[in-house]
Amino acid sequence: MILILGGTSDSIIIANNINKTYKNVVFSTATKYGKELASKKYSGKIIYGKKDKNELYNFCRSEKINIIIDATHPYANLVSKNAIKVSKELNICYIRYERPVVVKEDERYIYCDSYKEAGQIINNLEGNALLTTGSKDIENILNEINNKDRAYIRVLPMSNVIAKLEELHILPDQIIAMKGPFSKEFNKALMERIQCKILVTKESGSQGKTIEKIEAANECNAKVIVIRRPIIEYPKVMDNIEELMEEL
Repeated sequence: MILILGGTSDSIIIANNINKTYKNVVFSTATKYGKELASKKYSGKIIYGKKDKNELYNFCRSEKINIIIDATHPYANLVSKNAIKVSKELNICYIRYERPVVVKEDERYIYCDSYKEAGQIINNLEGNALLTTGSKDIENILNEINNKDRAYIRVLPMSNVIAKLEELHILPDQIIAMKGPFSKEFNKALMERIQCKILVTKESGSQGKTIEKIEAANECNAKVIVIRRPIIEYPKVMDNIEELMEEL
């Protein structure tokens, strides 16, 4: 049995490719929303729900999983670390699919290694900031900013996400609840609308439209803060879906 840890657009592509050849496949997403999106493009077995290390261990053992394909988001580091531990303890194959990096380190941009550090950098800069890192751990950025009124947060239009921002005392005018993908032109128009001087993004690859955000920021003369991907020592990692299929 093959377990695909997904929830991203490329993980669905991988699942469809694998499902053509292997029938004992289960595709896992962290949320019900992720499952609903996947079910529109993938007809195989899908489960959802966050699993800690012990829960993942028990699932793999009971379902007789012998291959884990980790195609989670580049910043879902806890899931990846747990999957690596489980694969070692159960002596099963682990393969990480990592989205290719599309933004090489550039002296024009400011790089950091955490949400907290990004918030500290914003606090030492002037002007309005557009945060495009999503709602997960957004509090770690906001808590470092003395004047939160200049922070604009772009998130998915979901009630639980909006509620979280309200609990963090973010006003409705600061919440941009929209679902992408967003073009460079759209990003530029939005940045001009909020008088953006600072863009905060993650290196989420081409699927995350990272380049479109950075190019828009360049045209708006806004400073760019890039949160680097977590560093994880994967037992086996690939960034090409064709090579992944050949490996299987």
